[in-house]
Amino acid sequence: MSDRNGALSRLRDRQAQTRQPEAGAGKYSAATSHEMNDKYMDNFDRAYEEMQQMRIGSDNPYAPDYDDGSGQTRAAISGGGRGGGGGRDVVPAQRAAPPVRSTQAASTRGSIPIADRYPDTVVPGWRRGPQDPAGVMEDLSDRPNMCSSAHWGRGEVVIGSSDHALYIMDAVKGTRKRTLYSKTCGHSEWITTCCYLPDGRVVSGGMDSKMWMWPAGVLEMKLSPDGIVASGKLFDCCNIIESSCLPGLVAPVLEMKLSPDGIVASGDRSGNIILWDTTAAGESWRIKNCHAGHVTALEWFDYGDDNYAGCFVTGGQDGLLKVWDPRDHSKVAQVELHVNERGKGALGDVCAGGPSAAGMVVTCGADGKMNTLDPRMSFALCNTTDLPNFPYSLAVAGGIAIVGLGNGQVYFVDIASGDLLYAIGANKAAVRCLEVCEDRLMCSGDDGKAMLYHF
Repeated sequence: MSDRNGALSRLRDRQAQTRQPEAGAGKYSAATSHEMNDKYMDNFDRAYEEMQQMRIGSDNPYAPDYDDGSGQTRAAISGGGRGGGGGRDVVPAQRAAPPVRSTQAASTRGSIPIADRYPDTVVPGWRRGPQDPAGVMEDLSDRPNMCSSAHWGRGEVVIGSSDHALYIMDAVKGTRKRTLYSKTCGHSEWITTCCYLPDGRVVSGGMDSKMWMWPAGVLEMKLSPDGIVASGKLFDCCNIIESSCLPGLVAPVLEMKLSPDGIVASGDRSGNIILWDTTAAGESWRIKNCHAGHVTALEWFDYGDDNYAGCFVTGGQDGLLKVWDPRDHSKVAQVELHVNERGKGALGDVCAGGPSAAGMVVTCGADGKMNTLDPRMSFALCNTTDLPNFPYSLAVAGGIAIVGLGNGQVYFVDIASGDLLYAIGANKAAVRCLEVCEDRLMCSGDDGKAMLYHF
């Protein structure tokens, strides 16, 4: 028996050593898979080019273009591009002019100011439940809805779907106002992000590597005879002429947030954080191996927070929450949150400070827990709330945390006490989208439906 206890003790010691929070990602971990993929693609491209060099001068239509000494390429001589373009004109790429850099920083930047994303105060009904528990349902799609953004001043919420369309919802009636998609305009793949600009325009991005900017209030999409989009502007992320670039990225970017004073913070798949000053178009701070694994959550502190305005928080696959101050390039705090004896759970979402969060930092993670930390007590853990399912989304409003779960439920938790106030069955599948204001909640997710609740 003593030998067995000794073996278990040694096993626990080894497991504890492997769970050190500062340990880097393993060679074959998901956090480094992009490096192996890039190496594979580089080797593939090199071999392909060598193979094509052996075919120059042949009748192979897929051979690369070459100059035969006359100053013309194969494509120019044949009147078409690679593979026979049928006389299609190809516009050569042009070098972009250097970006004009402003010497004056704007007071607020980005789409919606951070302080306006979540309401500081809410009507009393938020603590009792919606006026009609059934809510108002609008069936938007037979495919999952992926993202959303609200413009409460216009009374609208935009929802981006995996069916390639954007749906503008009436945030008062809960009905669909218009659809941003047609045969000539819109995405050809899943929409993964969308946001409102202050003037009511909508910007969307998708897996087709394109961004669209949609004018405010557009009712239909049409293409003019000269090929100009009359109602929405298309940005091809692969072919546009670059006006400026934020360099230094070595892995896919998973999180990116803009502060009101023009600082972009990004987190990548390798666990790195990079800050850029958009007023100078340059990198201002790089934090290597911030997390072991992916950076899974990032948020700036609410600018209504007197103590930590200007700081930001990050969460990772290692289950850690870290607080950073870019003013002196320091790490303010580190808290091990979504970690237990069974391993580590990614910190999935975070809301940081301000009246809407009762001055607290609220997180939810893959371990099925919602945590509340008090910045005034060195980010001490105050409350932990057990969730019955995986949390997909998180919002705060007037001291209440709203958590969208994988089973379609939405949990309402008092941030100060950690007590569950109530829950509603909003959707039939994962709730990915939550938009809140003083007296309303709109949510949507994998069942393709949008739900509006009045309080």
